[in-house]
Amino acid sequence: MPLKLIENIWKSNENGLGFYLINIFQKFDTDLSLKNLLQSNILNDTQFGDYKLESIPDPTKVYGSIILDKIEVSDFKILDFQELRDEISDYWKDDNWGADLPIFKENFEIAIKKLYEYSENKRTYYYINIEKINPEKLAKPNFFTYLISIISTLENSDKIITLTFGLD
Repeated sequence: MPLKLIENIWKSNENGLGFYLINIFQKFDTDLSLKNLLQSNILNDTQFGDYKLESIPDPTKVYGSIILDKIEVSDFKILDFQELRDEISDYWKDDNWGADLPIFKENFEIAIKKLYEYSENKRTYYYINIEKINPEKLAKPNFFTYLISIISTLENSDKIITLTFGLD
């Protein structure tokens, strides 16, 4: 599936306590399956701001700390908009959060506002959290305290949106 990146928004907290990334793609195919999107390299470090993993010979094979050729469709949760909000809210209840939690919450709300331009309640969300997948699918060393990526599709729309939140 050919994809064209039409908008890229990257913001990092001034104190280095978290970032968010929004990518909006135009698609030129009707197949919105997650498998097809992953094969189209929708998660690609060239759209991941200036981040590169110097310890990995080919950084295009990772997205954050996720080794792309090891990731599978089954590593993602399929959610609607309310389920996505609930998943994130539940994640925030973890006892291990520190000063980065308010930053993540703020970044999430900023990114969600962007979704309002794209029929957020009608979209399908594919959610992946590095804490919930097999550690063998993560780059070593893993520099991320947390990393969540979301791929969002909408039937009969030519816009695919990715949201990524993390702390590295």
